[in-house]
Amino acid sequence: MTKKTNLAYSESAVETEALPDDELPKERALGNVAYEAVLDLLVSGELHPGDPIQERALAVQLGFSRTPLREALHRLEGERLLERGANSRLFVRQVTVQEILEALHVRRLLEPDAAARAAGQIPKAELARLRQRVEELLEHNEPGNPEHQVLDADLHGVICKYCDNEMLAGIIAEVRRKTRMFSLKRLDRRLGPVCHEHLDMLSALERGDAAEAAARTAEHIDNIRASILEKLARW
Repeated sequence: MTKKTNLAYSESAVETEALPDDELPKERALGNVAYEAVLDLLVSGELHPGDPIQERALAVQLGFSRTPLREALHRLEGERLLERGANSRLFVRQVTVQEILEALHVRRLLEPDAAARAAGQIPKAELARLRQRVEELLEHNEPGNPEHQVLDADLHGVICKYCDNEMLAGIIAEVRRKTRMFSLKRLDRRLGPVCHEHLDMLSALERGDAAEAAARTAEHIDNIRASILEKLARW
């Protein structure tokens, strides 16, 4: 998902050291927003593998105080998207092809089940809005449109939201972060097929057909894996 990063994500960029008890929930919420903002920079490629993390400059760029930003960076380091060098400085970690393929394997095991559980549970209006967005992408046929990535995240996110299993949804969300690093921008031939696969998934979800939703989701992930392997073979 690509966002403009020259806008502040919070109204306050004041340093906070010791916080009153009633300020802690607000600070934790800012930490979550900061996490999403830095993750956007990683996924969009604005921060590249090997880039050093300059905490002060990043805080100014995103409009956060350094307390929530440090929380976000610590979380991303725990998820192995950032790593520390010999001098203890944080750097953007290179996610390996093997890790991406392993993540896709886990997604293949979990996401069809989530889709089956969500079939018939997602409000029709929500599915209709997603369908309209997919059809508009197909109509305009703009490979560079960032809406492709946003829509992909939204569709898979809706499935997780309505799968009625918070642990399953959380694991899928964490694993998807790995494969998001190998974004649709690098798989330009997949933009059209992905839209059609998403429409097939939406049709099954709309009908409440659990088996078909699972099958179409599995096929979608299989095709992602095949495309990544094809891309790597051409490098």
